[in-house]
Amino acid sequence: MNSSDPHDPSGAPSGSLSLSARAMAARPAPYLEGLNPAQRAAVEALEGPVLMLAGAGTGKTRALTARIAHLLARAMARPNEILAVTFTNKAAREMKERVGRLTGGVVEGMPWMGTFHSISVKILRRHAE
Repeated sequence: MNSSDPHDPSGAPSGSLSLSARAMAARPAPYLEGLNPAQRAAVEALEGPVLMLAGAGTGKTRALTARIAHLLARAMARPNEILAVTFTNKAAREMKERVGRLTGGVVEGMPWMGTFHSISVKILRRHAE
């Protein structure tokens, strides 16, 4: 008798995956580890934009970089379709470094990641007439 799970689309017997394979599948992505519930909700909200307003040192950059990694991992956006804006050059550098670590170096294809000033200059140069 086949002990297939009727809710499993693969139709494979329920015992066909090893315990470690099932544990790995149930484990959250590494970029989600260590986020608080509010940060995780912002990261996993895939429909539309998310505005993160919080004080200094509260984890905005961490949540933003995790969200970018999540959007890319879920193929919800291509790197050149993501706009990530910060106020300071230090925060922009940190954001690029973190996204690079989380995504394996995708930052080079992300022209819309930076400060308000750097992004505005790009727009003005592209559309100056």
